[in-house]
Amino acid sequence: MRRPTLSLIAATATVGALAVAVPALASSGSSSPAAHSAARRCNAVIVISHHRRVRACLIQGPRGYTGFPGAKGTTGKTGATGKTGASGKNGTNGTNGTNGTNATPVAYAIVQPTSPTAATLIGPSNIVAVSEPSPGVYCITPAAGIASSGIASVSPEVSYSAGNVPGVIAVNAQHTNCPTTPYEVDTYAPGTTTPPATGYAFTIAIP
Repeated sequence: MRRPTLSLIAATATVGALAVAVPALASSGSSSPAAHSAARRCNAVIVISHHRRVRACLIQGPRGYTGFPGAKGTTGKTGATGKTGASGKNGTNGTNGTNGTNATPVAYAIVQPTSPTAATLIGPSNIVAVSEPSPGVYCITPAAGIASSGIASVSPEVSYSAGNVPGVIAVNAQHTNCPTTPYEVDTYAPGTTTPPATGYAFTIAIP
């Protein structure tokens, strides 16, 4: 008579090992070839059942379902705020710059036309001569040592103009009509720019 074979179904333990489930006794009759083949492939062990030593086969069962996710843990307490860092030191103040000197013209004067071809200087400073070679064209000569850049500031003067009417005053930096002097000023009747016209006084300042 053939010894009974015990088939065991394994379940997953908490530590991942196989545990033996309820055994079932095989029939004492002849087994099929497939059963013999499965028995040869299994991991055979000897177990004690009813005070008898029984050859058993450990068969791994199917993988169990994944368990539901556990509840989300509570959020931890917010950590204490760190101490505020020390303030940086203020930088030292820069030194004050020295005051510049007051701007004053190097040379200046009022130019008064006295005839269609003559003019005179009123209150001149470092301007030594003025001439009017043609009506409304004034050639101005500064004192010696005054830089002759051809740049000057001019503006109309009313009280010394004919009829107290201001004219249009312009500097000719290239002193086209005054080749022998570094400064030329041309005057025009109000509302016109050509030709130059006499009778209009002006102030001149050379920086």
